[in-house]
Amino acid sequence: MPEHLVITAETIEEWVELAHADGLTDGLPVYPPTRAAVDALVAASGRDPGQLLGAIPPRGGAATVEVVAANAVMAGCKPEHFEVVLAAVEAMLEDRFNLRGVVTTTHPCWPLVIVSGPAVERLEMAHAESVFSGGGAHANAAIGRAVKLLLWNVGGATPGEPVKEVFGHPGRYAFCVAESPNSPWPALHQARGVESDSGITVFACESPTSVAMWGADDSPVNRLAQLADAMAIKGCNNSHTMGETLVVLTPNEARHLAEQGYDRAAVQEELWQQARRRIGDLLSPGVAPYAWWPDWVDADDPDTLVPVTERPEDIHMMVTGAESIPWMAVCAGWGNLGGYAVSRALD
Repeated sequence: MPEHLVITAETIEEWVELAHADGLTDGLPVYPPTRAAVDALVAASGRDPGQLLGAIPPRGGAATVEVVAANAVMAGCKPEHFEVVLAAVEAMLEDRFNLRGVVTTTHPCWPLVIVSGPAVERLEMAHAESVFSGGGAHANAAIGRAVKLLLWNVGGATPGEPVKEVFGHPGRYAFCVAESPNSPWPALHQARGVESDSGITVFACESPTSVAMWGADDSPVNRLAQLADAMAIKGCNNSHTMGETLVVLTPNEARHLAEQGYDRAAVQEELWQQARRRIGDLLSPGVAPYAWWPDWVDADDPDTLVPVTERPEDIHMMVTGAESIPWMAVCAGWGNLGGYAVSRALD
C-alpha cells in the first residue's frame, strides 16, 4: 500500500470494487478512508499525524498515526476506538512480540487484542455471548479489523507470499475481545503489572478450544483438571516448546473458583502443576530431547512431566463470555517462538 495512495470513486459501490482490485482488502468490503474521516481519528488521538509508531513487518511499511488511522477508518472504527488500535499496534511492535514471525509462521496464531477495565463499558464492547466472534458489538469488530487491515496493507501480510500459515485462523478477519467487568479478580492488564484503570493486552494465539465440565464435581482441582487436559494435548506447540498460553473462564466459573478460595495466582499454579505431559509421550523412541527445555527438566527420564509453560504466570487468564452455564476455553500460544503477551495502559 503506497504511503499516499489516492483513489477517486464516484459511488460507494465503485470504491468497494476499486479496493478489491487494488488489493486493499482481504475479501470483505471496507469503508473509504476519506480525508475528513482520517483527520477525525487523528484529532481524537491527540497525536501528530506523522508520528511514527514503527515499521510493520514483513514489508516494513511505515505505521504513522495517519496511516494507522486510514486503516482504522477502512475497518469502520469510530474516533473513540482509535486509542485501543494505537495501543495494540504499539504493543505488537515490541521486540518480544516478534510480529514478523507471528504474521508469517505456518502456525495458526494471530494477535488477539484483549481490552479490560472501564474502557470495556465506555466503548460498549461485547463481553458475553459470542464474545470471540465479536458479540455483535461495533467496537470489538472494528478494532480487530483495523489491526488486520494494517498488517495486510502496510505490512503486506498476504497468503502465499509471505504468509505461510497452513490452515489459517478465523480471527485473521478480526480478533478482539473484552474482559468481563463481572470478574472476581483484578483486570488482566493489572495482573500483568500495568497500573491503570483500563488497558489492553495483545497475545498471539490460536482460536479457542472449548472445555466443558462433563463429569467434574464442584472441586476446583477437578474442574481445573478438565482445562489442564485441553492445555496439554500432544500436538500443541506449548506441550513441546512451552512459551505462553491463554485460558478463558466464564464469569460464573471464575466466581465459583474465587468462592472456593482461588485467586488468579492459585488458578495459574494449579493449572501449571496439572497441564503436563510425560516426555515418553511427547517424544517417539530415538528422538532427542529438546535443547530449549529448562535445565530442571530431567530429559533422560521418560516419566518426567513437562509443563506447558516454564512458569505459572505464563498461563494468562481472562474472564469473559456468557453466564448461561460455566465454561472454560484454551487459546494455545505459538510456544517459545514469540507472540508473547504485551500489556499497555489506555489513557
